[in-house]
Amino acid sequence: MRVCFSKPLHKIAIRVVVIILYTVAINNSLLADDDKVAEQSRISLDTAVKKVRRQYAGGKVINTKVENTKQGKIFVIKMISANSRVLHIHVDAQSGKIYK
Repeated sequence: MRVCFSKPLHKIAIRVVVIILYTVAINNSLLADDDKVAEQSRISLDTAVKKVRRQYAGGKVINTKVENTKQGKIFVIKMISANSRVLHIHVDAQSGKIYK
């Protein structure tokens, strides 16, 4: 059994397929853009150290390390504060938020 479309129905079918393919391409592009935004929002260890130094002025950084947790990567910055206390400061590598 062979199905034949009339010319107007054939044109509509082609347009529907083109619209579907175009929609899929746009969605894939938007997903790629979301990944780029996520990558751009990540901060480096150097940036994390600079943020901590600004927040804890007068302190001295003595050690840094990177830890992977269930919530994501964090930077642990060990420093001696201006009043000679040892601090372990955690910085979220994704958002840059500082936790003490």
